[in-house]
Amino acid sequence: MTLGGRFHRLFGATLVSSVGTGMHATALPLLALQSTSGPIALSLVVVAAELPWVLASLHAGVVVDRLDRRRVMVWADLGRFAVLVALVALILTSRVDLLVLVFAAFLLGLGQVFFDVAAQSAIPDFVSRDPGSLATANGRITAAESVGEDFAGPPVGSALFGVGNFLPFAGNALSFAASGLLILSIRTDAEPEEKSDVPRESVWTDIVEGVRWLVGNRTLRALAVVSCLGNVVVTAQFAMLVLLAKEVLGLPDSGFGLLLTATAVGATAGGLAAAAAAKRFGPGAVLLTGKAGVGAAVLVLGLAADAWVAAAMMMVTGALMTAEKVVVSTLRQRIVPRGLLGRVLSSSRLVVMAGGPVGAALGGVLAGAFTVQVPYVAGGVLLILVALAFYPVLNNRALARATDEPVG
Repeated sequence: MTLGGRFHRLFGATLVSSVGTGMHATALPLLALQSTSGPIALSLVVVAAELPWVLASLHAGVVVDRLDRRRVMVWADLGRFAVLVALVALILTSRVDLLVLVFAAFLLGLGQVFFDVAAQSAIPDFVSRDPGSLATANGRITAAESVGEDFAGPPVGSALFGVGNFLPFAGNALSFAASGLLILSIRTDAEPEEKSDVPRESVWTDIVEGVRWLVGNRTLRALAVVSCLGNVVVTAQFAMLVLLAKEVLGLPDSGFGLLLTATAVGATAGGLAAAAAAKRFGPGAVLLTGKAGVGAAVLVLGLAADAWVAAAMMMVTGALMTAEKVVVSTLRQRIVPRGLLGRVLSSSRLVVMAGGPVGAALGGVLAGAFTVQVPYVAGGVLLILVALAFYPVLNNRALARATDEPVG
């Protein structure tokens, strides 16, 4: 399927930007360990990178709906470029401390929030609202994110860090500059909103409108809840994975890395195959089978004692999770009016991201109270039950009715 030059520029920008994100996601903790060896310091850097999703995602949705989405992406890339240039200068002058790293991680995470919300909201402008085109575009974008953030970025970032601790950040700055230039070259057919003398609503009013749209639409509400519960289980899975790998599977550090690589392999394949699967079997079948399949894979992972079985289950988890993500993104883009897409997307992402810390905490509590396998078994059973419980709302027939509704 041909998606056009505008999409290919967005794809290229996403790939380049994701490589940069993968580079600094690896290099920032390494730099933190050079500055201070305490685990609390390392956790502060990680928390700072994730915090913008909680604090700024709703406001990002308002900005994305009010402004040219391409320019929001360009400004996000330009901002991250500036942060990294400043960080490189501080590294070269030996003026980096924990406060600088936490602030840099927060600003880079903030830029990613605005870029991601704008990019997802802009896909229908660059392609169309045709379900096949949207699914293909979302699948390729998701695959590009997986390749950049999980495959290319981390090893390149760590290798460059070994040569010179400033190099991954300098290379990352160049990646964001290239991404911004690619986005800037895109032209869109989307018509600008007509100017009006009526005073613009407040930011809070716009946020509430997006939240109400999400809560008031049965399908979108179900998608957000299902995705949140999936995030709870998957976060618990990854939080306890290093213990499972060492205590149960008996793997060395390199073996643990291979489990993560298996997930990335599956995610890339799932992103590329999602559109064809949705066309062949229907989006509801892909979504519900994927959710139950992730549950089964996590359950088997908790019961497995063989490293190869565990790697296969990680690959299955990555593939099905990504296919689900593509289906959810496509459905949201088809259902939500263009002028609300940024706010509804950011509201949904906030609900989904809230499952992360819950999953991490539950995984630790269950593993501490029982064994490390218990969070996997419990999480796997939960996802299978979730797929059954949401079948009436998210089956193919129900989704066909939901997407037949007119969109703006």
